[in-house]
Amino acid sequence: MFSNLAVLPENSKGRLYDEINDHRSLYERDRDRIYHSTAFRKLKDKTQVFMFEKGDYYRNRLTHTLEVSQIARSISRKLSLNEDLTECIALSHDLGHSPFGHVGEEIISQELDANFNHNYQSFRQITLLEKRYVNFDGLNLTWETIDGLIKHNGIIQETIKTYDLSKNFTFDLYKNPSLEAQIASLSDDIAYIAHDFDDALRSGIFSISGLAKNQDQFNFIDFSYIANLDKSVARNYFSRSIMNFLILDLLNETETTLMNSPQIKSCVDVINNPNFLIKFSPVVLEKVKFLKNYLFEYFYTSDFVFKNRTQAEKILVSIIKLLNNDINILPSKWRDKIQDDKDKNQTIVDYVCGMTDQYAINFYNTYAS
Repeated sequence: MFSNLAVLPENSKGRLYDEINDHRSLYERDRDRIYHSTAFRKLKDKTQVFMFEKGDYYRNRLTHTLEVSQIARSISRKLSLNEDLTECIALSHDLGHSPFGHVGEEIISQELDANFNHNYQSFRQITLLEKRYVNFDGLNLTWETIDGLIKHNGIIQETIKTYDLSKNFTFDLYKNPSLEAQIASLSDDIAYIAHDFDDALRSGIFSISGLAKNQDQFNFIDFSYIANLDKSVARNYFSRSIMNFLILDLLNETETTLMNSPQIKSCVDVINNPNFLIKFSPVVLEKVKFLKNYLFEYFYTSDFVFKNRTQAEKILVSIIKLLNNDINILPSKWRDKIQDDKDKNQTIVDYVCGMTDQYAINFYNTYAS
């Protein structure tokens, strides 16, 4: 449908370090490297919402990432874009997350780096912190995958962080990303909205009857039908309805936008366009804002979710203070990176972000409790 706007591997700007190609396309190879990375495996024990509730059915960063990838790939296929590149960006978008979800980000910002954000940490992870190859640090992913990761939420307004990897491998932070990256961004929103409602229903924080009191806002749900369903089936119907509603609107609005934009003829035109071309309709965008606000007000700040926040904060603050006071606790390969206070600060950020929830708990129990 819009294959002329796809980012093709044969037009790639390549990798920072040249490599001999194999039977896979460039983006297939990127995807495989992400799947096999240490950071990707660690996502299975990093919190999505619930911090100390290790139920078999609640989402974690890994299940969230896989759901984002599935949604993004299906949208990309429908629009005839590059599915492999879309998948790469979706799979890598959360690799820099700290333990204990957004609480971890807040503590790192408070204690170590006021400008910390997990997107930049994901960039560091794939370009520097992964140690899997003889000839280079990082995963040596293609320019297009890295650019999509950096800017999948849009242009970078703050330029405090350094993204350029060499004078010949630079990223224009003031231009939008590819359609494939834009899809990954909105697929992230769709996935977390739908599965957070599912987790909220599963945990008992939300109920179908309680949600039905807001029928005007949840007007895409047939509550008369859902009332007669088994609880687990009803929950699945509700979250599935959210995904279908948002995905279909995104496809319709994007198709209309692209068909009415004759000036957008190539992926270069996409990047130079000032606004996202993958988008929801104005009416549904307001619905997305409502759904996010509803989750924040009634789920993320609920007693059930919030009760463990204090403990998570205590663990992370204690770990950071311990490392600040005695870097000898760090393994030698981490200590060797430290030449001055700036290095020390960044090393602690990297080390803490590399922790899973359980590793952070074990570290705290070993050194601080």
